[in-house]
Amino acid sequence: MSDMENNLNNKIGYLTIDDSPSVNFEEVVNYLVEMKIPAIFFCEGRKLEKRIDIVINAIRKGFIIGNHSYNHPKFSEISIKEAQDQIIKTDEIIDNIYNQSDISRPIKLFRFPFLNNGSSNDYLECDWNNEHVKAIQKILEDLGYTQPKFKQIDYDWFIEAGFSKCLNVNCTYDSFDWCLKEGEECFGYHDLQTVLNRIDEDIPEGGRGINYPESNEIIMMHNWISINDFKAIINKFLTKGIEFRIPEFN
Repeated sequence: MSDMENNLNNKIGYLTIDDSPSVNFEEVVNYLVEMKIPAIFFCEGRKLEKRIDIVINAIRKGFIIGNHSYNHPKFSEISIKEAQDQIIKTDEIIDNIYNQSDISRPIKLFRFPFLNNGSSNDYLECDWNNEHVKAIQKILEDLGYTQPKFKQIDYDWFIEAGFSKCLNVNCTYDSFDWCLKEGEECFGYHDLQTVLNRIDEDIPEGGRGINYPESNEIIMMHNWISINDFKAIINKFLTKGIEFRIPEFN
């Protein structure tokens, strides 16, 4: 292990997995249990309705279920009423699943599809003074959504963008695993090797700070990628000495 990797032995990674529960949800859950890696699954309501039993099983194994809207729209392109319906409908489905699991829902967490906060800005920025954005934040507030306590997230870009104070959960590290979808490419990431190579980059204020020891990470992955690709990316994170944890809720 390199000197850089040794320096990261105490670095914490908070694993968040979007677009859940997809067809390989159960495989991902079983792998994470085997590896003793906790995670937050941000789930679409339409997918939850199809896979209730395996989500109940995941809850009973200690995983957290978060709200990722009902059918994954861009919130900058829908009305406030539609945004409210997207959030509430999935919120009610999640409540029902927790009730069926006989486990109390520990916290209400929300992540926007495409990290689109309702603003037309780049997904690493947000205009919090935009009336559309403020109205959606008010919906989240009224429903009891909040940020968990992510320990020591110290990137200037993340703090200055307001992502540590909003009521939705953003990320500090986008794995770009979504570029594994056929035909998708962004900034040169287009296959497993380029996605793995990204983990070796060291550009902390450019959203590529895995090798930066001064901040922990909120890592975003996606549930629909193949289980083999999922394992390869997680194993690459582990070579960096990252310790995966669940954030504090109280």
